[in-house]
Amino acid sequence: METNKKTKWERTKQAIKPFLTWKMLISLAIAWLIFAGWAVAFIIIGIFANNAWFYGVGTAFIGWVILPNGTFMIPLTMSIPIHKLLFGKKPNINIKGEIK
Repeated sequence: METNKKTKWERTKQAIKPFLTWKMLISLAIAWLIFAGWAVAFIIIGIFANNAWFYGVGTAFIGWVILPNGTFMIPLTMSIPIHKLLFGKKPNINIKGEIK
């Protein structure tokens, strides 16, 4: 039996560690604003303008994003090229084979 076998929690922490730098968090925030920021703006416009269509479309999209259907991967995937554009190099992300 292997004595240095990592637990699932340790492998998860190692996999998300590259995403927790301040540069990557900026890239993730920009990617999220591109992906879902318009929906938040629609909700705000719908509330202040008393427009049910804007409110409904924004709420429906945010509800779809929150569902556990994998849409959280879209901003994560978008954040890597944004990071490269903003900071000039690709982040050191290599999780292949880490999460089983």
